[in-house]
Amino acid sequence: MVRKVSYLFLVFILYSCCYTGIRSPNGLPRRKIHPLPMNTDYTLIDTMALYKIDYFYSRNGLTKEVSRHYKDIDNTYPYTSYFKFYAKGKVGLFIIPKKDTLHLERGLFNPEQAKMGYFYIDKNRIRISTIGDCNLYISNDKGSISKDTIDVINKNNIGIVHIRKEVPKELLEGWEPDW
Repeated sequence: MVRKVSYLFLVFILYSCCYTGIRSPNGLPRRKIHPLPMNTDYTLIDTMALYKIDYFYSRNGLTKEVSRHYKDIDNTYPYTSYFKFYAKGKVGLFIIPKKDTLHLERGLFNPEQAKMGYFYIDKNRIRISTIGDCNLYISNDKGSISKDTIDVINKNNIGIVHIRKEVPKELLEGWEPDW
């Protein structure tokens, strides 16, 4: 009896922590969040390109020492992430299996398959907010744009560098985010 009650309590806790509202056809949360300011400078970002993760880094808060962690082909993590920026300050975070990155197809960049988010650019500074899966954690990462590189860092001093990746326009044109 105690085991059944414990099991039911655990299921209740897990279910109550998960978002049960509107989702995309692929199951990703679509929730209204407060968008970032709309007066962003779109000349610094290419909305017809992808920005692929190049490497992670961590910064020691005391010594300011930086450690880099590259996402290379030998890395065992089976996915690669891409940002796709849209008009009106919207951004999609696409998490794609590495095997599919060798032959990118149009269907991989359907916004229904992206984690939703918003971005704001002021001068060369960028702020990106994306929404998580189950618990609706809303990131609020800040960073900089330099030529074809976006460097964002979170409040835990973990940074991610994204590099602009040229892809055929046919993969990205005509898509509109559903948030």
